[in-house]
Amino acid sequence: MENAYFSIYNFLIAAYNSQALAFLKFLLGIYLIVIIVDIVLLTIARGIGANVRFLLYGTHIPAALTSGKKQTRKKWNDLRNFLSSDKESDWKIMIIKADEIIFDLIRKMGHSEKNMGEALENINENQINNIGKIKEAHEIRNRIIHEDDFRISKEEARELMEKYESFLIFFDV
Repeated sequence: MENAYFSIYNFLIAAYNSQALAFLKFLLGIYLIVIIVDIVLLTIARGIGANVRFLLYGTHIPAALTSGKKQTRKKWNDLRNFLSSDKESDWKIMIIKADEIIFDLIRKMGHSEKNMGEALENINENQINNIGKIKEAHEIRNRIIHEDDFRISKEEARELMEKYESFLIFFDV
């Protein structure tokens, strides 16, 4: 009986080390690599990243906040250049444009409201931690638009930009 086990063991060792099985292992290795690549490509094509972001934040995150960070950052830095000006009108334009950029991003998150005020009211505090800062900045933006004699200092303009930036910082832009 011991001889039978020993001969079966030797046969299995010889079969495992044979060239036919080595070729089969090679083919299975290539097949495994192809399957892994297919899974990765299908995951990317399906947009699983967007689904994960939706689960984390409870809202759709626009590409400008994920993959288009460089373009968003460039736009924002161009806007911040208005702070180097000594003209109050440039600071007001900067704030209005900053509000437009943030509203555009919020709209891309799936909010279909026709203006920023309505969109901000419908955003859950759990989706964006610092939505209160954006609401405050938007109120000042509204005063800039609607009050002809509204005055703003350079320091106030800088603080408003920081409030809008808090939105971008929350999404790591």
